[in-house]
Amino acid sequence: MPLIKLTQPLPTVHLLTLCSPPDNRLTPALLSELSSHLDTIEAHWRSNGGGEMDPKKRDATDLKGAGAVVITSECKGFFSNGLDWEKSIKNPKFFETIFDPVMYRLMTFPLVTVAAINGHAFAGGMVLALSCDFRIMTSGRGLIAQLAFGSPLPNSFGPFLAQRIPHPPHLRDTLLARRWKQSEALQIGLLDEIVDNTQPGSDGKLLERALEIAQREAPKIAAGSWGAMKDRLYHGYIDASHSNRAVLMPFHEAAVFQERVGRDKAKL
Repeated sequence: MPLIKLTQPLPTVHLLTLCSPPDNRLTPALLSELSSHLDTIEAHWRSNGGGEMDPKKRDATDLKGAGAVVITSECKGFFSNGLDWEKSIKNPKFFETIFDPVMYRLMTFPLVTVAAINGHAFAGGMVLALSCDFRIMTSGRGLIAQLAFGSPLPNSFGPFLAQRIPHPPHLRDTLLARRWKQSEALQIGLLDEIVDNTQPGSDGKLLERALEIAQREAPKIAAGSWGAMKDRLYHGYIDASHSNRAVLMPFHEAAVFQERVGRDKAKL
């Protein structure tokens, strides 16, 4: 069974639907599928004029180089609940070799990307949503960062979150696991829109609005410079990932402290 479904609801818009119950954990298998689907989408875009700098050649194709991607979930209540942490930390290079390359691919994707967040987006799930160009969300769900799960930030997350959440008090509160309400997330720039899905018959409004945004923005990236522009903005993410700086877990810090104070207990 696929962990992500790839469909094409509109000629210029592809839809990626996370379908890994119960909460779309970002496992290596799911991330591998996401990377593969992005390659498929980009190949389709380039075969339809995407990235062609000559406007005459581009306009001779059916889609004229327009393209966008919407990411959403079919798991009730969750966009993504982040990583399968216990399995992830068994691979000491999980972020450098698996997670970070896929997120960076999404961050710098040459098509417009829209996250239709129809459930909670926690920890790595929040990073997945923030990696998209546009983020819209249903009411009544939350976003939260790493601290509540007892894990430090990977090297790559620091520069990325500092860029996405530039106001120091907002970044501090996010790292201290504040659960942002939709209105607050909209105000500080984590979200672009909130779609009210509380009225009868409004279940499909979020996806409908996401497709509208995607279709509206899709022609703007036809010439192919959008991905390169984002690469200049977000290269700090992958540079930090490749820094080889050790990420200290809480038990590592405890051991370092005990070793240090054990050498000079008289100071305590």
